[in-house]
Amino acid sequence: MHYTPEQEALRAEVRAWLDANLPPGFEETVPWDGDDYTLEMYEFAKAFRRNLGEKGWLAASWPKEYGGGGMASADQIVIDEELAKRIVPNTLDLGIVWLAPALMVWGTEEQKQRWMPLMLKGEKIVWQAFTEPEAGSDLASLQMRAVEDGDHWVLNGNKIFIGSKHYPDLIYTLAVTDPEAARHQNISAFVIDPATPGVSWSHLDLAMGGGKSSIFFEDARVPKANMIGGEGGRGKGWRVAQSTLEIEHGGGGRIVEREPLVERFIDYCKTAVRHGQPLAKDPAVRQKLGEMYARSQVGRLIGVRNFDMRLRGERPGFRGPQFALWNKLHNPWMVKQIMDITGPVAAATDPDFRVLRGRIEFHQREGIVTHPGGTPEIQKVIMAQALGLSRASARTATPGGGEHS
Repeated sequence: MHYTPEQEALRAEVRAWLDANLPPGFEETVPWDGDDYTLEMYEFAKAFRRNLGEKGWLAASWPKEYGGGGMASADQIVIDEELAKRIVPNTLDLGIVWLAPALMVWGTEEQKQRWMPLMLKGEKIVWQAFTEPEAGSDLASLQMRAVEDGDHWVLNGNKIFIGSKHYPDLIYTLAVTDPEAARHQNISAFVIDPATPGVSWSHLDLAMGGGKSSIFFEDARVPKANMIGGEGGRGKGWRVAQSTLEIEHGGGGRIVEREPLVERFIDYCKTAVRHGQPLAKDPAVRQKLGEMYARSQVGRLIGVRNFDMRLRGERPGFRGPQFALWNKLHNPWMVKQIMDITGPVAAATDPDFRVLRGRIEFHQREGIVTHPGGTPEIQKVIMAQALGLSRASARTATPGGGEHS
């Protein structure tokens, strides 16, 4: 991309701000996996996020009246590029991706004023709690119930594979409010304070490392004002969820990698020695690195296209799940290429052997996980529906679930 002098001045401002706000040694000591953060690191990450929000840079392209930066898409790209060049706390978008899109479309003005600034300014971290033990990709099969009781809804049920070991400030969830209504018209969406009596947690350790949580709701009383869309939102939870899932399924685009793994790995291969010469001198390795770089640029272009479409108010249609599918196929492919180049050391955690201070080992675990937001097969069904190619699938499948946090 070509940048204006004003955008380059913004770039210099962001760099200087990062120099001043990241403590010395932070980038050499912070874990790659956010689940490995100590409580002290997590609190620093939240403070960093709030400071970024105060600058208007956490949600640079979102409307100012709701706490965003009100900036142009190119400005957002500049900011995200500079953040990607540094190792910054990885709690940056929690809430903005999940709840904010749903509120912008379905929230009342009171709800927008109440919650949007808290998210866009980084003051609140939100978990999206959709998945249940019996409802993942088939999200319309939710079992959690919400029963009307005076000025409240009383929630009972269980959400699973949510968030991390560090708990949120708000929960965005779905529950069945009209069990006799037709499928897709029986669900409502709620925003819940996790400190609400009757809300409890259980940590889940995962085979790929890190962890998730189960959230239990036992007679948890939620004010009616917390139903997204107000009373007019009753039974509209499926449509509310689609506003979020369209973004999660690639419709919002991803401007840049949060951390430019390919570039870092290429630099590593220029200096790491095998058989007396740098890895990058090996023609087979050079071929793989070239393909890795080219494919990463393809992903960038697809993401920027979707991001720009969203800012212009255009729905991406099939292009959202196309981007999600690309990512779900590209990441496992990347895992294999890196393992082919480095050998088993890619999975090493020992400080004497690990690659890029453990970044590669984390990617070896993280990159093979394709379930969040729906599997590749689910993305293909969503694409087919968007293209009008799968009427039969539309009757039998209700994609949109997977792990949500």
